[in-house]
Amino acid sequence: MRRPSTRDQLLATGLQVLHARGFHATGVQDIAEAAQVPKASFYTHFPSKEAFGADVLGRYWERRASHAATILSDQTRPPVERLGAYFSGKTMPRPDATFGRGCMIGNFSAELASDSRLIRDRLAAVFAAWETLLANCIKEAQADGSLRPDLDPHDTAAFLIDAFEGAVLRTKVDRNNAALERFQAIVFSLILT
Repeated sequence: MRRPSTRDQLLATGLQVLHARGFHATGVQDIAEAAQVPKASFYTHFPSKEAFGADVLGRYWERRASHAATILSDQTRPPVERLGAYFSGKTMPRPDATFGRGCMIGNFSAELASDSRLIRDRLAAVFAAWETLLANCIKEAQADGSLRPDLDPHDTAAFLIDAFEGAVLRTKVDRNNAALERFQAIVFSLILT
């Protein structure tokens, strides 16, 4: 098996460290030590910590987008069922959950959007791609008559993302799954019915 490149090793480790500790609470030295590479190697592959953060966010989204696309484009299931499965998978409590990490997309939005144009632009691209994945499935549900036709698919998708991310942030405060359970119950009884 091929050993990951130093750049890949830094990104993989950085994703774990930044997700657990946050961007501002993590220094370049922390990332290099966790990746077991010299600090100078970091700057060989990334011009700044900000650029590194944008790349880590991109990697985090790629994993989630691939998983979302698999569920949301599964033509063997009706579109509303796909939406339900997608959000159920994201809101289901995990036995090892401490509710401290949250979602890196929401975390970076709260922590960095006002400080970094680069991160803000990357976040905007992530939100746009996420919205498109959901909106396409919503359009399919409207076309087969299982979802109200008067809902704008992109506005509905954006709302779902906003509400979901807010619920995830709330779990970090409450340290339980109640906000995600409320999200699921309300969305699938009032909006996606």
